[in-house]
Amino acid sequence: MSETPSSGAEEPKKESEPSASSGDAPEQGERKPRDLGREMSERAAKPGSTQERLGTEADARSSFASATVHAGQAAGGNIINYHYADANVKIGLAPIQEATRAEVNHTFVEPDGFADLMTAITERRVLLLRADPDRGKFFAAQRLLMTTGTLFQVAPETELGTVTAESLTRGAGYILADLPGKAARTLTAFDVERLSSTLEEIDARLVITLVPGRVLASEVAALVRELGEIKDAVEVFHRHLDRLLDDDAVDQVYEDGRLMTLVKEQVRGEPTPNHARLIAQYVAEAHRAGEPLRDTVHDRLTQRGAAAFESWAEGLPDLPTQAMALAVAVLGGEPYETVSAVALNLQRRLEPEKPLATAERARTEALKPVRGPILRALRAHVVPSTVQTWHGSAPTEAVRYRDNSYQTSYLTYFWNEYDQARPHLLAWLRACATHELESVRVRAAVATGVLASRSFDHVRGTVIVPWAKSEEPELWDAAARALLFCVEKPDLKVPVQNLVRAWSADDSVELRATAARCWRIEQDALGWDGALKALEELSDTEDLEVTLAICDSLAEMWEIEGAGLEAPATLLGWLHDRTRRPVARLAFQYAAADLVRRLDEATWPTLLVIAEQDPVRQREIAELWRDAVTAPGLHLSAKDILAEWAYTVEDVPVARRAFARLMHAVKENPRSRKIIDFEAAKWTKGPRKAPLTSAAVLSSRP
Repeated sequence: MSETPSSGAEEPKKESEPSASSGDAPEQGERKPRDLGREMSERAAKPGSTQERLGTEADARSSFASATVHAGQAAGGNIINYHYADANVKIGLAPIQEATRAEVNHTFVEPDGFADLMTAITERRVLLLRADPDRGKFFAAQRLLMTTGTLFQVAPETELGTVTAESLTRGAGYILADLPGKAARTLTAFDVERLSSTLEEIDARLVITLVPGRVLASEVAALVRELGEIKDAVEVFHRHLDRLLDDDAVDQVYEDGRLMTLVKEQVRGEPTPNHARLIAQYVAEAHRAGEPLRDTVHDRLTQRGAAAFESWAEGLPDLPTQAMALAVAVLGGEPYETVSAVALNLQRRLEPEKPLATAERARTEALKPVRGPILRALRAHVVPSTVQTWHGSAPTEAVRYRDNSYQTSYLTYFWNEYDQARPHLLAWLRACATHELESVRVRAAVATGVLASRSFDHVRGTVIVPWAKSEEPELWDAAARALLFCVEKPDLKVPVQNLVRAWSADDSVELRATAARCWRIEQDALGWDGALKALEELSDTEDLEVTLAICDSLAEMWEIEGAGLEAPATLLGWLHDRTRRPVARLAFQYAAADLVRRLDEATWPTLLVIAEQDPVRQREIAELWRDAVTAPGLHLSAKDILAEWAYTVEDVPVARRAFARLMHAVKENPRSRKIIDFEAAKWTKGPRKAPLTSAAVLSSRP
């Protein structure tokens, strides 16, 4: 029989002043954290900030994908981070996006001899595939593995000799793209045979691609297969265009005789799949923007190349245009109005202190158009996008370079060529890193990392360390993001790791908080367990700044790694430590309030998804909830977050049932059962209601 407020769900004893029998008297270390309860409740009502922050960072890093990146490669327009499953097995894996696989299936044109390659990958578990750059090796490898389950990209620095069946997924396909020179030289036929046996155990397959010129042992060279030529690269153009535009738009393109003549000339001169794909992209973008197709595509193709870029950069006519060019390089992807305003700030920093008298505009001078001319001068455009607000997403127009390589190219050009402007650039980046919009802060930090990866000692000393020592939490985040870009450059890995570990051991609260935000640097070195251990060492603290940095970092880890992360067990361990207990409680509530996931067009609390996927995780998360709703000073915010979960799942039957199962596990003892039932009864009252969720929870019994 389900309980109702009048039939048994009476209000439990107030926990604001816990009794001695609760075994959890008020603690000195909790005095400041308990003041954050209201913030946690507000975050639960507007979740998703962690997801939005990571999404912006991924977009920013994708824009700089042409820079040196070892642990992430451009795949389907996204930066992918490799996951190191075991500290003793040096294999980095990243799942290839379903969107990328769909693109391959839609656009791939079989080259000569492809049927023989399909036979080879069927007969052997490992295939070595060689072709020139831009010949479509990566697409071909995906097509060869189209019948496998999950598809993974293997990190190039993976030590193939350490790979075991336990570190791989049954039935999966793996691609190691462009095997590095040292790995190629040391690869033996025995390694290939051992890999084949390992993959046979789990019904998996691996394609290793190589560029010509790699030195191989003779017995390995005999195993290499060549990727054939595509007979008609224009067909590649057609297939990509069909994917990018609707049928009516495609017909309009084909009717443009001048354009199609240009396409055939270009493909005849450079008959590679990547070139045909690029032309299709240019055509689609020009069509969407309503620009002359042939002339726009011709201009963009002409503008490719370093010499053409330098000629363009040197020819920017004035300081406002140069400032806007740099702003688009740093903040490409932000709304045009935001980038324009930030560019004006940069322009004013770079202007002479005393402008010429003739520089003043006459009071009655007519206004002149700015946006159109400056976008044309910058070879940039605006594209439809959305911006996140407290009230939901809103449509906007984001500004980007037409050629993504211009973002990295102009940022580094400005840094290298304008010595007198360099200090102003760094001051401007600092201002951007504390901007009111988090997306601007994130992009500015990534751009700073690009510069630091090229001039590490200078940027570290003049920017990153001062950011880490500042009293502004936004700058701690910025320092961590900048260093993350640096650590992906092999020769900077050890210096960056040593710097972060020195901050962790420092007496400065600010440096330790920054170290907590550098969790991905520890993850890169030691894996997920190592990153959790680094946060645990920092969690022995009563400093609110360090606590909040740990909350942010743990939420990001949970967002990325999901059920695979040992976070619930880690937090339960912290609850048994008097000093770490407040950190554990805040970190759990922060993640419970903010993390959400879309499943089958419905929104779920991420921790509920994790609890539903794994019975062990369900027990752990239930125990964390049991503690949360009775925690001195924080139980009210925990109940607010629980109510938000109830409202979220109300109209999603499968999520509602999962929530009831989790609450069933929470109600393990009489006290927690009384609290949960009382809260569930309240969900049928007030302006927001969740009667179905309330009934499901009240009817569950341990």
